[in-house]
Formats: sequence, C-alpha cells, structure tokens
Amino acid sequence: MKTYLDCLPCFFRQALGATRAATDDERIQREVMDAVAEMIPGFPLEITPPEIAQEVYRAVYRITENDDPYREAKKQSNEKALSLYPKLKRIVADSDDPLLTACKLAIAGNSIDLGPQVEQYDLDSVIESTLDSPLAYDDYPEFRRAIESASNVLYLADNAGEIVFDKLFIAELCRDRKLNVTVVVREKPIINDATMEDAESVGLNALTTVITNGSDAPATILSQCSSQVRQLYHSVDMIIAKGQGNYESLSDEAANIFFFLRAKCPVVAVPLKVGVGDAILKGGGNIQ
Repeated sequence: MKTYLDCLPCFFRQALGATRAATDDERIQREVMDAVAEMIPGFPLEITPPEIAQEVYRAVYRITENDDPYREAKKQSNEKALSLYPKLKRIVADSDDPLLTACKLAIAGNSIDLGPQVEQYDLDSVIESTLDSPLAYDDYPEFRRAIESASNVLYLADNAGEIVFDKLFIAELCRDRKLNVTVVVREKPIINDATMEDAESVGLNALTTVITNGSDAPATILSQCSSQVRQLYHSVDMIIAKGQGNYESLSDEAANIFFFLRAKCPVVAVPLKVGVGDAILKGGGNIQ
C-alpha cells in the first residue's frame, strides 16, 4: 500500500507521542520534531507507511537516546491481557462457533496499539463490541475453508498485549487440527510492537514456535526480514497477518494471506468500505 498525504500528519503525531514517552525535555522534543520535519519531504509516497514510520522512530530513538520508550506500557498491556485470559478462554469454549469467536478476539486485541491509534480505547468495551457485532469485512468463510486444508501457518504478530489474544487464537486453531504454527515478532523494540521478550513473558513460546523477523520496522517488510522468515513466507500454506502495519506493507504481495485488524484510520477504512475502529478479516493475495 502506498503512502497518502493523509499519512504525513500521523507521522508527526506519532513522533511527538513517542518523544514525550521517551523524555520530558522539551528541548529534545523540539529537536526530534525538527528532524522529522526535515526527513518527511525526502520520502516518496510510493513506499509504504511502515517504511517511513521506521525511519521516523529511528530518529526519535537516536535523538532521545531511548530505544524503547514504550517498554513499561508494553509490560502493562501484557499484564492486563493475561488477567483477561481465563475469562476469554471460557468465552471461546462456550460459544457456538469457537473459531469465529477466537478470530474476533484476536482482532479485538489489535486495539492495543500506540502507533496510529488516534483515540483512547477501553479494552473491555472493545472486546464486548467486537464479540457482539458482525465483522465489518468478513472473509471468515474463506478463512475457515483455507485453515482446514492447511498444515503450516506463518503468524505475523503485531503488538504487546495483543499477543495474549494471539495465544488464545492459536490454541483454538490447533485444538482439533494438526497445524504447525510459527509466530514472528519484531527483532528490536519499535513502538509497542511485540518482541521475543514479550512473547516469552506471556508464555507464547511455550505454546508454539516463535522467531524474530530480523527487522525493527513496525510491520513486515519482506526485503528487511531474515532469510528464515522470507523462506517461510513463500513456502507455508497460509499466512495470518495481524494489524494495520502488516496490512499496509503486505496487502499488495501475492500470498495465501489473511489480514486480521481493526481499521485505525480512514486511509485504510475508506477503501475497504468500513468505519474507523471496525473489525476486519480480509483475505488477500492468492486467496480465492
């Protein structure tokens, strides 16, 4: 997905938010914003938003000398989500269609995002509304059909906290199916995206294989990923990609891929004919 002019103010807003999380020094905050203002004109709109965001956050971390300003927020997100896990597990088990319910919860978990998220959210309310509403973009029938014939799945994770919802979803995926699921997290901290530290802290690595992608981009940019991730991407039966960043970076790629996300802004929502905040389960690439 290309970058739109509407994306540019969002880069500034994200830079300011991350800088304020990194330091209280207004002089440094101003230095970051000046640096971002100099950078933005040099980026072609033909590249994806995550590619620009990656450079913006690198500037934030370099100038503030803080390479993980959302570390405490990630820890709190993981703890909050883990506290909900037993309740969510019961909801899945007691539902008429446990797989659909687990899908919806995985999408609800995508609300835990400190990047393009413009408005504050209440996680409990998001969970309730997502479960009570139909998917705004609903390729669940195609997903269900595809997963029944899959053996190897690549799962591209997004945020800390959200990975607890992913853990629940993957457990349901594998409950009655012989699936080999490999979860991919970020190599280094970027925004509140999940790293190996987060995966280990919520016990995801005890459930399934977890690897890092070799990149600090806030999405899966294949050209930057490790050879292991690229090989898996092109060889597995199905890819599940979480979050708007992965949708922005992979929606034009040919693959057997399904996107699970909440639309965070009109740039993504409007072309899909959904509202901002709506739940999306969309097949892409080679999905028929």
